[in-house]
Amino acid sequence: MVDKSKSTKTVLMDLFGDNTDIEGATVINACYGGTAALFNAFNWVESDGWDGRFAIVVAADIAVYASGNARPTSGAGAVACLIGRDAPLAFSDPRLKATHASNVWDFFKPDHNVEYPTVNGALSQLCYYRALEDCYSRFADKMDKLYLNENPSGVPSSKFTAESVDFFAFHAPYNKLVQKSYARLFLLDAKRRLADKVIHNGSLPNGYIEKLDKWVSLPLDQTYSDRDLENVLKNVSSSSYKKRLLDANYASQKIGNTYTASVFIGLASLIDRAGSRGDLVAGKTVCVFSYGSGALASMYLLQA
Repeated sequence: MVDKSKSTKTVLMDLFGDNTDIEGATVINACYGGTAALFNAFNWVESDGWDGRFAIVVAADIAVYASGNARPTSGAGAVACLIGRDAPLAFSDPRLKATHASNVWDFFKPDHNVEYPTVNGALSQLCYYRALEDCYSRFADKMDKLYLNENPSGVPSSKFTAESVDFFAFHAPYNKLVQKSYARLFLLDAKRRLADKVIHNGSLPNGYIEKLDKWVSLPLDQTYSDRDLENVLKNVSSSSYKKRLLDANYASQKIGNTYTASVFIGLASLIDRAGSRGDLVAGKTVCVFSYGSGALASMYLLQA
């Protein structure tokens, strides 16, 4: 809150002593700023202009709410990520990135004289759902196009689903939102299969899709407040959530929301827990979803 023009990077320079040959500047967009900086670092390291130096992405944030319902979700956190070539966890493919942007006002800080943001919690949750669904739908289409084999008729022999990757790491304002959001990916998968059935005159696979028959043809906007659907999705996604997201969510359940640092703390939690068990080994994939109010969001793939 000291200065709205000075780059936080200049403050970090105090940590580097005489080493002043460090490029970069602060990127700001609510909880998404660290992800934007991460993509900048990825692009630099893989470019012809890379000179061999590591990039450091520092994702840091603080949010304090006025007295009321939102105050328990206050939080702060900071994570530093070292980015370079030949890393043990790699950006899988730059083409496999989907980004959502929309002009909404779910969380913003219009008054620089106070530390409290203006927030609409219900709208923020809705924006999160919409951003996730937009990113996931296009990300899944890209996965189908780039990575899944096609049979001679041109119809994919298999489709990307919420269970096609080994792990997920979500931006985690609070754990229940992550659980609900991951569950909604199963509804999107059912909708994609319904579209395939209509286009290719095929048959829907057995399993959870039949349980969603009541909702699969509805516009998404008509499904957000449906408690019956929420319960069905929770049941069909429960085991997959435990397998793919529980490790990444572990830290946030213990320390709460860290805002810009949240998705990176999720990755650190996943690496610590799955890595220590020997589950995060070469070839395993991690799908990352980052969200920032206002709103910007991206989904991308990492691979061990």
